[in-house]
Amino acid sequence: MIECGRYSRILPPSQFILLNFALGTGHFLVLLNAGAYLPMLPYISGSAGEAIGYVEWGQIDYFTAMGASMLIARPIMQRFGPKNSALFAYLLFSASSFAALFAIPFFSLYTSIRIVQGISAGISIVPSFFLLLEYYRESEQKTAVSLWSLALFVPYTIGPALGGWFAYEMGDWRLLFEASSAISLAISAVIWALLADWEDKAEKSNRSFLSSLFLFVLFLSASITLLSFFDVGILTDLTSNETLLWRLFMAFLLCSWLFWLKNGESRPPLIRFSLFKHANYGFSMLILCLSFMGFQGSIVQYLLRLQLVEGYTAWHAGLIFLPLFVFSKPLNILAQKLIHGGLDPRLPASMALCGFAASYWWISEYIRPATWESLLWPQFLMGAAMGLFFVSMTALALSHIPKKDQAHAVDMLNAFRTLSAALAITISDIAWDRINDYEQNRLASPDSSNAMRYALFLDHHSALHLMHEKLSLEAEFLTLNDFFYLLSLFFVVLAATVWVLRPDARKDPDMVILENLGEEP
Repeated sequence: MIECGRYSRILPPSQFILLNFALGTGHFLVLLNAGAYLPMLPYISGSAGEAIGYVEWGQIDYFTAMGASMLIARPIMQRFGPKNSALFAYLLFSASSFAALFAIPFFSLYTSIRIVQGISAGISIVPSFFLLLEYYRESEQKTAVSLWSLALFVPYTIGPALGGWFAYEMGDWRLLFEASSAISLAISAVIWALLADWEDKAEKSNRSFLSSLFLFVLFLSASITLLSFFDVGILTDLTSNETLLWRLFMAFLLCSWLFWLKNGESRPPLIRFSLFKHANYGFSMLILCLSFMGFQGSIVQYLLRLQLVEGYTAWHAGLIFLPLFVFSKPLNILAQKLIHGGLDPRLPASMALCGFAASYWWISEYIRPATWESLLWPQFLMGAAMGLFFVSMTALALSHIPKKDQAHAVDMLNAFRTLSAALAITISDIAWDRINDYEQNRLASPDSSNAMRYALFLDHHSALHLMHEKLSLEAEFLTLNDFFYLLSLFFVVLAATVWVLRPDARKDPDMVILENLGEEP
């Protein structure tokens, strides 16, 4: 308690610790909901009576809304202040988590509630971070940044394990939403009680804020219609139901066109497209988004296929991702220190992408079905790559960006990267189906002897569908390996393209804060 006195600028030590715990837990919670949902998908599918492809829409909508709302979070904070913004976000997150419990029988309503939950999650991050910084002495704010960054890898490490624990060990995946609602409400109460004397000051005119809000609605609508287009593509393979696909695509074009017009007229714009005149920023964002699509797609497919193809429980599938945490944070800190010491960020970025490629190649070489213990080892390498990747790519992206524009540049990086995560789910599903069709055709035709080999394993009186099941299972094993083999090639190409970027040699000590914010999912 006495030691905390040198960190706190205003609050007594006990209240200061409580505020740190509440804001840290809130950050942990909204990120946890981005990762814990994935291993529960087969269980949610059974509860909702919907196919996996439909159930994935809930997670896609969460990511889409979370990414889009990262663009409006700062205008909301400037208009209403960080305390009111954080309170609103956590109360909305609590209410939407609670409402999701009752909306499962009405699946369209459920996915809409997931959108609201994603919006509140995206809005909560920046105000919470600034509240935390405000109560630290200026000389100790690096400690606040370090504590805040501990939660950054939660969606990929602890999230799947905790989601699997709820679904399998506890026997009810709804506990995630019950816990989220209760914890978020408690966080709101702590913020309200501790910061009752805080006076939020609006820095932005109401007219300017309404303009930003209108642009956000247009951007969110464009994002959701585009993702809905690919959501339908999961189920139709983009080859049928043309009427609905065309309507969604035209709605996307209309919303995008309106956003482009209104965003250009607005001062300030919601998205500053002028930042793309810095070629380094635009190309870095492209590499970052493509890499994150590959990374997120691998996590989604691995969590699903470990359960649906290899037969693991959600708990065991989630536990496989815990090794990611071992090297991710230590190497993240090391990379940040080396980059600020003068290391060319292209080197750790390229090493990270090569690390992803090596881990995916390793996964593709398994003879399926594989033992659970053997599946853990590639995850250590993947975690090391993840630790190097985010900080180095953020440093590359912000090279040459004027200091006054860097905060907005980070918001754009976070928004588009999170939207890429949503798109990765649909694209990876479509890719899986394509590869699986290829493998099934390769096993059964054109040489009929392939099919005959599987028939030898069956009793002469066995039904034909047993042979079909054997072929389908073998095709899925091959598809799992093919998927990760193609991902490894994809990341090798990305590792080479990083060297096209030209980083700025100047180092800004304040960049540490922006780099940590730039690691939000």
